Amino acid sequence: MKKEELRRIIEVSLFAALILVSVQFLRIQVGPQFIHLGNALVVVAVLVFGSKFGALAAALGLGLFDILNGYAAEVWITILESLIVCYVLHLVYEKAMKSKDKASNILAVGIIAALTKIILNLVKYTIINSLVGNLPLLAAMTGALVKITGTFGTSIVTALAVPLLYPVFKGIVQGKRQ
Repeated sequence: MKKEELRRIIEVSLFAALILVSVQFLRIQVGPQFIHLGNALVVVAVLVFGSKFGALAAALGLGLFDILNGYAAEVWITILESLIVCYVLHLVYEKAMKSKDKASNILAVGIIAALTKIILNLVKYTIINSLVGNLPLLAAMTGALVKITGTFGTSIVTALAVPLLYPVFKGIVQGKRQ
């Protein structure tokens, strides 16, 4: 294995651990969910490492959190949601924005990731309420909106934290590669 490949594996693994630790210890309970920095760090991982390795860090960090905290039955959907967010960021940042890390692009990416997460959670809980709760669509959507209060908070944190955290982690990772 080449030195650069090993370094990348270590960096992504450490970032996955950072995602796990941030959700585990830096969270605020809001109803059935909580506000945390994990989603913001997923976005930063995509910006720093690219969508492929960012998705790996996201799946490992968020997936391990679920497994270690009693959400093992839901780990598959957490990983699926994080992969969808990373894919959206791939399309927006890497393809449409050509990975240009202008401040306006970074802010836009944070906002797009936050909105994507809100939409994913709204759809997920609407489906669950419809199928499991046997609720009509409007009631299922209303119940989903009530359920995702933590998602709104985490999305605000994501939109605000990404432009602040990205330059820091970009500098750390690039500094170690030189």
